[in-house]
Amino acid sequence: MHRNNQRIGVAVADSPNGPWKRSDSPVLDISSDENSHDALMTSNPSVCQMADGKILMVYKAVGKKNKLPAGGPVVHMVAIADSPVGPFKKYPDPIFTFEGETFPAEDPYIWYQDGKYRAIVKRMKHIGHKRIFSLVHYDSEDGIKWDQGKYFEISDRTVVWENGKTTKFEHLERPQVFMENGEPLALLCAADSLDVNNVRHSFNIQIPLKITKE
Repeated sequence: MHRNNQRIGVAVADSPNGPWKRSDSPVLDISSDENSHDALMTSNPSVCQMADGKILMVYKAVGKKNKLPAGGPVVHMVAIADSPVGPFKKYPDPIFTFEGETFPAEDPYIWYQDGKYRAIVKRMKHIGHKRIFSLVHYDSEDGIKWDQGKYFEISDRTVVWENGKTTKFEHLERPQVFMENGEPLALLCAADSLDVNNVRHSFNIQIPLKITKE
């Protein structure tokens, strides 16, 4: 019930220190059409400013096609507005999809660079009853139609440390890209691992990026 009542909201302030004014109603609510991909829930927005100054949002959506209360499938959708406070125009086609999968991706981070919109997404590949997690890359000319990037698989959760040793984490997710002067400098992720006593340790890591342009 908690998940099914999630909606995307917005708060506004003149300073990051506040005070913040929260909207009384969602900036992106569910669709009234029962057959829509977001008829049950909207959440997990990722936003960036478009080349023309508009606001591009990619968000997680759940529909009512599958049996309730879980519903589904779980997909990602696109919405665009002139301002961060909306109103947002929704686009009907889901993105980051794979045929036959009902929950293929989660937690995208989107940005605009060198004439293209780009996304790093947590991929959840289903093999039988097992899920294989990785980070993948999509890009888009218009922010609406997304294709797999030239280098699609960017991480299998393995991190190489400065001393040359490697660690394959249980999870490497919630990707964020730290930008400076329009260039990505580091990939920030939430990570966790299990120690010899099977105790889980969670933390954030910063992976420096070196961009080679072709």
